[in-house]
Amino acid sequence: MAQSISTQEALALAKSGNADAQYALSSLLHQQGQFGESLRWLRLAAAQQLAPAQVTLATFLMDGRHTPRDCQQAAGLLEPLAATEARANLLLSELYGFAALGSGNPETGLRFLMAAARMGEAGALRQLALLSVCHGRWDLVRPLLDAAGRRGDGAAAYALACCYLDGIGGVSEPASALAICRSPVARSQYLGQRLEAALRKENPAAASVAGPPPQLSVDWMLLEQALPQLAADIQLPAPGTLSEAPLIRKLPGVLHPLVLDALINQAAPLVQRSQIVDARTGEARADPMRTSSHVTLSPRQHDHVLEAIERCISRVCGVPRTNSEFLQVLRYRPGEQYRLHVDYFNESGPGSQQSMADGGQRAQTVLTYLNDDYTGGSTSFPKLHLDIKGQRGDMLHFHNLNADGLGHRDTLHAGLPVAAGEKWLLSQWVRSRSYPARVAW
Repeated sequence: MAQSISTQEALALAKSGNADAQYALSSLLHQQGQFGESLRWLRLAAAQQLAPAQVTLATFLMDGRHTPRDCQQAAGLLEPLAATEARANLLLSELYGFAALGSGNPETGLRFLMAAARMGEAGALRQLALLSVCHGRWDLVRPLLDAAGRRGDGAAAYALACCYLDGIGGVSEPASALAICRSPVARSQYLGQRLEAALRKENPAAASVAGPPPQLSVDWMLLEQALPQLAADIQLPAPGTLSEAPLIRKLPGVLHPLVLDALINQAAPLVQRSQIVDARTGEARADPMRTSSHVTLSPRQHDHVLEAIERCISRVCGVPRTNSEFLQVLRYRPGEQYRLHVDYFNESGPGSQQSMADGGQRAQTVLTYLNDDYTGGSTSFPKLHLDIKGQRGDMLHFHNLNADGLGHRDTLHAGLPVAAGEKWLLSQWVRSRSYPARVAW
């Protein structure tokens, strides 16, 4: 209705008590920036148990947008809808599963996620598939990805093609991989057309015989039995210490390539020119010293896979997840770099004092290498004579501060120019105390 009715018509109908009109009016007012009045009509529509209004209001209450955060009220709106509404289950999975929303009970969150998946929610199916990858439940991966891909999830279709190509969760079938790659949903992914071109080059005979693979069935009972495993922390490998002071460690192969590719595909359409924090003003700005591109993944882009990755990072750093800034995905193309810099804030800069007021210093950094098919682009610590090029899935963890809490100057480092290919990283800065933006979501 919001797309086909004027504000005046919606207002007349809304005043008569029509819930659909109240919801439509709320949407129109929201588009016009009249958030307070929009929220008033949204609450009236939700009070009449109009499901879309209840879901929208619950989302605002979870995010703290235009109204104070109230997760208990959000749950009260969503739980009666769980039997019929996939979106309600998806939001309940976040409400109960994400630490930033106060509960942080992964298994309860995944039970709601599974309910959304059973209702055909493609994103829920994909997330369960990638969590199965993280925990080596290969028997669940292909059916979940197949179900998500057939419902139009491009990231799932691309991942399924990789499974058929590399023999993940079954035998290798390059012809089936190519058939999936040729589908519009797989081609919509950043890495999709590259994979298709590589398959055509490596398996020219497969192009003429490529047919779609058979539809697979999800074993829901098996998935339900696996939920405690999927909700557990991802197993961390033993770290290798590269420097004692400052502490720099590398953890090999923490994340599987399917998860890494999913992060690249998610970030690629969103990356923009990277910025630095100006020590004088505390404001972010572009600077020639940092020529990469990046995207900061916002709360509405957060999902259960990212939540599991953040739990990994929290365990590596030994601090609560609420100390972490939002995850960033970085892209370096040929010639792009991040010249010598430190990650901690300059204690003497007035702008940095403003930055440190919000969560303290950037005490630790964790970089996860999403790919390794490029040349150049190593991470260099010149004062420590370290030149690091991580392998795909490795995590690089380093402390930025001395024992006294001041910046450790030997953490001076650079992302050297990429010579060929693209370099992709997942980055997270970790503060010395709770980061307000995370607590506020």
